Amino acid sequence: MSARNFSTFLFYLIFTIVSCKKDDDYTPMKYAEETILYPENIETIDALLLAIRDDIGIDLLNKEISVDFAFARFGDASSSDVQEVKLNNTVLSKTSANQFVSPIDKNNFNLNAGVQNKWDISGGANFPSFNKTATVKMPGKIAIDQEADIINLNQAITLRIKGIPANAQSIIWQLKDINNNYIQKETTTQELTLTVEELKKLAPGENSLLKVAAYSLERWEANGKHYAILNEFVDTREIQLK
Repeated sequence: MSARNFSTFLFYLIFTIVSCKKDDDYTPMKYAEETILYPENIETIDALLLAIRDDIGIDLLNKEISVDFAFARFGDASSSDVQEVKLNNTVLSKTSANQFVSPIDKNNFNLNAGVQNKWDISGGANFPSFNKTATVKMPGKIAIDQEADIINLNQAITLRIKGIPANAQSIIWQLKDINNNYIQKETTTQELTLTVEELKKLAPGENSLLKVAAYSLERWEANGKHYAILNEFVDTREIQLK
């Protein structure tokens, strides 16, 4: 089984296991943490509405499998007056701490390239209700252009993608080792060079990850709150660092 086919199998295995838990325990934050690449200077946002399309593997007919993932957060646990969140007319599942994620049975939000996602928020005093169609569009497909699945940490390396996707404002690159240490950078170009000094921060090992995300970001302010809509198309490669 190839690495990408194994990733597909693992994804559905995780979701099968999660589906056996009670609703209050349904918080696929591990998947979110592994999928979301946050742009620089996003920490100041009071509310984040995020839509991700991720190529997770290849099926038995050698066809690429894409999975959509939705995530929204509003303030902290003390700002618990947001009642419902919809992405493109699909209701998200509410978890603790005023966070919302994709329902267990939903992995397609029609996050196709060029789509302007529509968010519907039913809120309260802290975060008033609103409906907003993003002005920014979903980026097109991003694909890592990496011949080898082995990266030598003692040599500088240039990482590449196969062109800049349409509607992408920037590209996030992340190289993560087995200890969850990582290098993350942003560019507006289709390649990134990492020096030996940078690579020395990582530990060798198999099952390391190279991830890239093309994103579009829209920010606005309303009622004293800072909001952001973040769209991402992600590609992930399992690699070995040595």
